[in-house]
Amino acid sequence: MGKTRIIRGLHTLLALMLILSILPATRVQASENMELQLGLKVGSTRALINGAEIQIDKPFVENGAVMVPLGVFKKTFGSTVSLEKDKVVKVMYGSHTGAMTIGSMTAWKDGIKVQLQAPPRMVSGVLMVPLRFVAGVLGARVSPGDSGGLLVSLTPPRTVDQTAGEPGIEGDAGKTRIGNSYYKWSMNYPTEFIVGNSGGDESIATFMSVDGLYYLEVRAVQQEIPLGADELLEQLIGEAEEGGEMVMDREVYPQAAVPYARIVSQESSGTFWESRKYYADDRVYEVYLTDDTATNYKDLGQYTKLLDSFKPSFDNKDNKLRDLSTVKNGLKTAADNDYGVSLQVPAGWSTDAKHLYYEGGEEGYLGIKVTSAPAGSTLDSWTQELNSKARDSYVPDALLIKGSKPVQISGEPGQVNEVHKNTGKGWLAEYQALLLKDGYRYYVEYVTPAGQEDSSRLADILSSITIDFDWVQENFGKLETDDYAALSRSTVTKNSRTFGFAVDIPRLWTPYQDVFETQNVEYRFTGGWFQIFSIEGGSVENSVNSLKSFYQNKNNDPNGPKIVSEEATTFAGQPATMLTVHQSKKGVAQQVKQIVVGKDEMTYTITVTLNDVNATIRQQEAIDQTLQSFRFTGE
Repeated sequence: MGKTRIIRGLHTLLALMLILSILPATRVQASENMELQLGLKVGSTRALINGAEIQIDKPFVENGAVMVPLGVFKKTFGSTVSLEKDKVVKVMYGSHTGAMTIGSMTAWKDGIKVQLQAPPRMVSGVLMVPLRFVAGVLGARVSPGDSGGLLVSLTPPRTVDQTAGEPGIEGDAGKTRIGNSYYKWSMNYPTEFIVGNSGGDESIATFMSVDGLYYLEVRAVQQEIPLGADELLEQLIGEAEEGGEMVMDREVYPQAAVPYARIVSQESSGTFWESRKYYADDRVYEVYLTDDTATNYKDLGQYTKLLDSFKPSFDNKDNKLRDLSTVKNGLKTAADNDYGVSLQVPAGWSTDAKHLYYEGGEEGYLGIKVTSAPAGSTLDSWTQELNSKARDSYVPDALLIKGSKPVQISGEPGQVNEVHKNTGKGWLAEYQALLLKDGYRYYVEYVTPAGQEDSSRLADILSSITIDFDWVQENFGKLETDDYAALSRSTVTKNSRTFGFAVDIPRLWTPYQDVFETQNVEYRFTGGWFQIFSIEGGSVENSVNSLKSFYQNKNNDPNGPKIVSEEATTFAGQPATMLTVHQSKKGVAQQVKQIVVGKDEMTYTITVTLNDVNATIRQQEAIDQTLQSFRFTGE
């Protein structure tokens, strides 16, 4: 896997200096799913922290930014900070890190550079910081409070330790190594390290120095077949050459405690990288480092001690080792700030937080969707919709609706439905968690192979879900309405001026390539896909012959394609040929129908594929209606 490139030109990365004002020792009180709140007002020494009144230094406004004592965040939310080299301070909360410098408008949030409205500064010995920046690092939201004040709110993820110790600098204090307990690696932790944002993927960790000169990245990649140092070197050289880099130095260390390989390469831009690979415990560990100021490959030698400190192991007993992992009991925290949703998913699953989708390959997947509820919707009516959709999409022999049971989701009454579906390759157990709140539907779909169901894991995932309902209510209006009864009979007309046709597409179909002014248009639906391919010139006869040749089963493979029929027909008012083929694709039996038609020196091939387990009457009706709606619109 290739290394990640950073944006060049970071010549002056200003670090942060944050000094906490003294607050009484306290314990942040946060019961399960309880929201933590900070209320304050510009010009007032009175603040409310989780309902308790305290005295603080007066917040003030500078250049449009509300400046507040940094200590109130620790007091309210249990955030931690560390002071390093008498100047560098990191604000941390869970896996998030923020950084800024007194007097500087430049700050960093999870390794991403941002500009502040006003710089942090000392006022009578107390560090005043921009409220919105620090709140953003924590993942908190800022909203209007009572009497012209401000309210900062946060529902803490379960993996964040909510116990605030004695006031002062802590968190990273005394930590000399850093690593990941789940992926089992560790290395030295220089004071100048800033932890970057890996997008929720714990298999990747990124760091940069506070002066912006060097960048380091660690990756853990599953690899069950053991690799020796020479094989690791081959991989490194191959990746560098594939990326257009010149390898300046190379070495293998087969006698090391953990054998590894290293190279130094130079990009075409002149940037030097040192890359290392280690193999241990069914994983390849990749370590990459670059320095913006390096002008010779030897310049990276100054980082040898740091790179040599890497170990594919993690000592849980080492209290000087900072753990980047959020994994607890095999689950990791995932969150989507747009919808105020956080939950825990299996640690090894890939994360697409933007689309609220989490996948574990053969282990299954989990998806979340937030929509507006149709008028009069209830959990029972919603369940009936989902069951109707399942019956419309799977033949009776491929569907088993098991039933429903009540469940609590984020403190609210919900329902879990269990449905088993056969995709043609085997049965899947699908769990549908439903919640209705304030006119919105919250849908969680957890799918795993039948026979591998883990009720305790499902319970852990559902109990971990926290939803900020007020946030959704405040920041969203009318969302998409997933009304199956209405959508299942609705279509949208699509036109192609370039290729002179129109067609009515069911709204339930998902566009895969829907730019109708291009040659290829494609939609997906449960168990099938629909395609229109347009080409200038050629002929119906040539296209049909090409298709027939493609479907020839020369080896008489019983699972290979079989042309069921070839017939002359009329399509969209023009003579056409229709081929019907049955085949097994990746172990799934399916029927392919292809219609080839010509008009005005254009040849069109319309293809519909439908798996046998999904060949319901309703699916067939939708396909037939779509084909019948196809018409030519050219002059």
